[in-house]
Amino acid sequence: MNKMAVFVEGFTELLFVDKLIQEIANKNSVVIEKRSIRGGTNVPRTSSLIEAVDTRTSQRHYVLIYDCGADNAVKSRMLEEYEGLATRAGYSSIVCIGDVFPLAPADIKKLEMGLPKFVPTKPVMVEFILSIMEIEAWFLAEHTHFARVDPTITCDVIALNLGFDPRTDDLMLRPNPAADLHDCHQLGGKSYKKAHSRQIDALDFAEIYMSVSHRFPYLDQLCATITKFLPRQ
Repeated sequence: MNKMAVFVEGFTELLFVDKLIQEIANKNSVVIEKRSIRGGTNVPRTSSLIEAVDTRTSQRHYVLIYDCGADNAVKSRMLEEYEGLATRAGYSSIVCIGDVFPLAPADIKKLEMGLPKFVPTKPVMVEFILSIMEIEAWFLAEHTHFARVDPTITCDVIALNLGFDPRTDDLMLRPNPAADLHDCHQLGGKSYKKAHSRQIDALDFAEIYMSVSHRFPYLDQLCATITKFLPRQ
């Protein structure tokens, strides 16, 4: 079985990666298992299932998504699991996805240079994906979803009231995309909350794969990695 492991910061990212993989792969051709990792410093480390899969399945492709539970825990969690995944379990692809926020834009280059340090390169090269500044920048760019949240939220209304246009602006320059997303939803009397499936369900993942990804080099890289692992049907 072809195996991929994806380490993400939290439940919002887990839901996003789950849906993106299903869009690229066709959900009937891949099995996705979800786990949560917590503790490990001052409290015992635990790993628990969020959603299990039938291990008797005959599907050729298997993805394990880890919710690491903290902004700065993705790399350390991956290093804890690396040997078991890459050496003993035969995973062929390992991906780490993290935000830049609350760091400043000036810290991005330093962050990019530091992520691969002390990370094994054999038998599997780990890929690091940064959502600049937060994964919510990708949500903002999929601007068709605003009408599904509330029909009164349009890009023209956003531009008039909030001073940026999700259709055309470079959203990697927005310092706090999660706050921007909440402000956009407020225009329709709604709110944005992390780790809520309603936001993920509103997104058009075909649009993200075909169009939005090209506005974000790291999202484009993520889509290419998933497509290579699991060719689009």
